[in-house]
Amino acid sequence: MEYPDAVASAAEMYTGREHEHIESAVQQLSEFANVDWRIISAGFGVLPAGTEIPSYECTFSEIEQVRQRAERMNLDVNTMTNNELVAAVGQEKNIPQDLRQILGKGYDLVFVALGTKYLIAAQDALTSIPEETTAFAFASKGSKEFIGDCYWIPATESERSQLGTTWLELRGRELLTLVENIESQRNLEQMRENPEGTRHLCTLLC
Repeated sequence: MEYPDAVASAAEMYTGREHEHIESAVQQLSEFANVDWRIISAGFGVLPAGTEIPSYECTFSEIEQVRQRAERMNLDVNTMTNNELVAAVGQEKNIPQDLRQILGKGYDLVFVALGTKYLIAAQDALTSIPEETTAFAFASKGSKEFIGDCYWIPATESERSQLGTTWLELRGRELLTLVENIESQRNLEQMRENPEGTRHLCTLLC
């Protein structure tokens, strides 16, 4: 359901501590690199963070909602698993197709901060990441199978406890912590002094 009178950028549509951490990470990355922040929306597909969209209620996390959407696509939902339903609806929104094109642009580094169902929607693209691109995905043990060619950054109880955070903000907190650690390294000081060598980064968010 859309609410066309309430329009804001895709980034502004999201709230919560996890999103705040990701915004902070993007701001810090932008100080020394070209950042291409893309948001994966269950309602609108893959969007640049600045794209203005109407307010809406649509998610991959509510499986009954996904099931209803699949039924409207004339799929035989009774023969499909929940994960297959999510993947099918993701395909219908061109999520893996668009991500393949985006990732094919030759990014040096990609961070993927997506919940399980969103990883499933994007999975087909994450299994075909170009060789020149290094990709990292923050995921629980149960979601690790969906990260494709990404290097796994565990988002488990151990990390949650160590960071003293909640499950709802864990991936965002991990991304921000990683960026803060990277930023302190000498090679990034060299990147600041050599704009021609600045890397392109792509951050994906549910």
